[in-house]
Amino acid sequence: MNDTAALLRQVPLFSGLEPEDLETLAKYLYHKSVTRSQVLFQQGDKGDEFLIVTEGSVKVELVNPDGKELTLAILKPFQFLGELALLDDFPRSANVIALEDSQLLALNKRDFLHVVSQYPRIYGPITRQLTRRVRVLTDDIASMAFLDSFTRTARKLVNLAQDLGVPGSGPSVTIPQPLTHQELANLVGATRETVSKVLSDMRSRRLISVEGHRITILNKDQFAEIASLPSFSL
Repeated sequence: MNDTAALLRQVPLFSGLEPEDLETLAKYLYHKSVTRSQVLFQQGDKGDEFLIVTEGSVKVELVNPDGKELTLAILKPFQFLGELALLDDFPRSANVIALEDSQLLALNKRDFLHVVSQYPRIYGPITRQLTRRVRVLTDDIASMAFLDSFTRTARKLVNLAQDLGVPGSGPSVTIPQPLTHQELANLVGATRETVSKVLSDMRSRRLISVEGHRITILNKDQFAEIASLPSFSL
């Protein structure tokens, strides 16, 4: 199996494919490199690529006419993006920006449609991933409407820990992606000042520690409880 096919094996979207299927798919993929803060695409752009992060991380965000940002997701290696424009022919629905120097695999729209026509079972994992993203966004909307800033921030940290977290000693888990207070505020849908106060409160209660903008949840079971969420595993 070539290197690209080996990478695809680690992508949940394609993990159910047979080795020969992965090798066929790998023939259509090409590598892309982006640097920190580089814009991969913007809301309204024509959608002509499906992308898989293989190294680094990117953020998906919306920006209103006044320039206020709302971060929808942070994607790590082996997560994908750009699938909506390929499936419905509408323009890109959000901006995507590299959070660090990153490597991606890309598949253009023509080849994407050709591949899924050959392997229609790929639609199953795509549908499950889209459903999960809709659930997360629905939870975010409900949180912004009904929950206080402390609980909203706690829930977002739980989501980030589930998606990106690295287990530490005992019940601790670290979110390896550095997050400034403003970046976390964009994820929570709150002001930077509010999130700063919440994080300070969490530190004083020994719920989290912060080093180099990296947040560690000190006890994931306790933290899930204050976020009014079930305990989570990584």
